[in-house]
This record gives sequence, structure tokens and C-alpha cells, in this order.
Amino acid sequence: MAYKRKTKDRWDIMTNWGYGWECENSEYTREDAKRSLREYRENLAGRADVRMEKHREPIMA
Repeated sequence: MAYKRKTKDRWDIMTNWGYGWECENSEYTREDAKRSLREYRENLAGRADVRMEKHREPIMA
């Protein structure tokens, strides 16, 4: 019997404009999250801090 995952990964793109971190975007694949993070960093050009956080959420079957 094969293992079945009970959670799925979610990457949040977070920005900090000086008032604390807030989630701007969420992606469900790492490749999409890295692309989105790169786009946010290019578009903001140092006006705000940007980071990527990994979270796990339960799979509702």
C-alpha cells in the first residue's frame, strides 16, 4: 500500500512596507513561487522587502 500525502505545500509571497509582513500572493508549486518572487522583487525595485514562506495545508478529500 503506497503512502498518501495528507498535506499539500503552499508558498506565500510576503511583502513588508514598514507596517509588518503581509501575504501578497500564494502559489502551489515551487517553480511558480520562485517566478512570482522574482517578479515582485523586480517590480518593487527595493521599495519593500519581499520574502517567500512555505506552509502546509491539509488536503480535504
